[in-house]
Amino acid sequence: ITRTASRLLFFMPGRRVEYDLKNRLLAHLTTLQRDFFRTNTTGALISRLNNDINGVRMLMGFGLLQLCNSIAMLSLAPYRMYLLSPLLTALIAGPIVITFVILQLAISKLRLLQQQQMRALQTISDFTLESYNGLEVLRTYQALDWPERRFGTLSAHIRDLALNISRLRAYFLPLMLHVLNALKVLVVLAGGLMIVRAELTVGELTAYLLYLSMLLPPLTGMSFMLFVLQRGMTALESLETVLLTKPSLPPPDPAAQNALPATLQQGLEVRSLSYAYPEAPEQTVLKNISLAIKPGEIVGVFGPIGSGKSTLVNCLNGYLQPAAATIFLDGIDSTRISRDRLRQHIVTVSQTPFLFSATIRENLRLARPDLTQQQALEALHAAALQEDLQRFPAGLDTLAGEKGINLSGGQKQRLALARALLTPCDLLILDDVLSAVDHETERFLIDQIYRFQHARSLLIVSHRVSALERADRIIVLEQGQMIAQGTHNELIEQCELYQRAWQLQEQQAPAA
Repeated sequence: ITRTASRLLFFMPGRRVEYDLKNRLLAHLTTLQRDFFRTNTTGALISRLNNDINGVRMLMGFGLLQLCNSIAMLSLAPYRMYLLSPLLTALIAGPIVITFVILQLAISKLRLLQQQQMRALQTISDFTLESYNGLEVLRTYQALDWPERRFGTLSAHIRDLALNISRLRAYFLPLMLHVLNALKVLVVLAGGLMIVRAELTVGELTAYLLYLSMLLPPLTGMSFMLFVLQRGMTALESLETVLLTKPSLPPPDPAAQNALPATLQQGLEVRSLSYAYPEAPEQTVLKNISLAIKPGEIVGVFGPIGSGKSTLVNCLNGYLQPAAATIFLDGIDSTRISRDRLRQHIVTVSQTPFLFSATIRENLRLARPDLTQQQALEALHAAALQEDLQRFPAGLDTLAGEKGINLSGGQKQRLALARALLTPCDLLILDDVLSAVDHETERFLIDQIYRFQHARSLLIVSHRVSALERADRIIVLEQGQMIAQGTHNELIEQCELYQRAWQLQEQQAPAA
């Protein structure tokens, strides 16, 4: 009964610590910005979520159980041994202390091995995930043997580390057992001599040996607990590197939060925005960009690849952190409000849409939890996906698959567009979402997007001139600078870059 109760008392809290740590780690990751994920790979984070937290669970469960058992046993036996014979107790204390010093040296070596093992587990987790995501590329280039060789090398490294750890434990864990057995012989010899000298009785020596035998389980358990403690502490240090990482955003200003209306009245304004990525501060990606988007206005952003279009979008929607006093919502600095509040007003559909491994209906419900059948069908029609939906056997309940693997590239983009159209917001940003559709579908989608616009503003980012023709105003970016601004007709006359792109795309359109 006592054994069962002790396991319930200690193992259950260990599981609760595991549960709380996993939830806390995941919740904390959602507060961190993109710069954190540039330096911390997905595989490494998954390894921390599983392997490292398991080490902490062992520490809080089995480790604490062993500690309490050892303390309970050691609180009685040494004291009784000292009362029986202070001389014998002093005689055996020295070897026990020396043994713990040797164990501590072994644990220091174990610490290094476990740190290497955790890094190796993070590396192989990251490589496995990367290989899975790049499976089609590997098949295309018939390079499947490369990840197999690489995985074999990583696995062999982990195996060698695990064997080294096992050898270390095999050599040093029984050390306390051997020392205590040797001490029994020493006590018998020394005790026998003391009996001859009438300094100790046979009964006292027998009792002393029994108490010494009682030391064996707790001291052996403590030596094992030290190894568990070392693994748990190494895991905690690894988790701390994530949990102690502070969000790079400043805390929101309550006054600014309260001053921002539920619906924007003045719109969004960009004032002299420049931006350089933290890893390359000398390379300015955006240079002195200024623009305003009024409520209900449709603004286009045109530019060749690498002109800074996506960087501008990510500054507007809060994925990147621009300098203070450069982006304003109704005259309020965007850096003074929380990212959650910012995204209540600004919704983005990126050029690489992400779908969850759920049904089409469930992916749409991310935008509107109370979604009705009629609303879903209207949004899918606006996104030119209703005809495709009719070909799916399960309709709205068709499983999109992991990252939308069951859908084509164009279907994924259109489903992401439908989801965005269902989201109430003041500014909808479409970041090159029409790149995977033909010109006929593009024209239909533009018509539907404008119809769904209602009172909200639209920012359409595209390298296709045809997607921007009907915008109220178009800005042209080149190498991070805004080189022109105007309507479609004005830019054809005034901007050589825009004019060349329009002429080239007009020539290609009939062939398409």
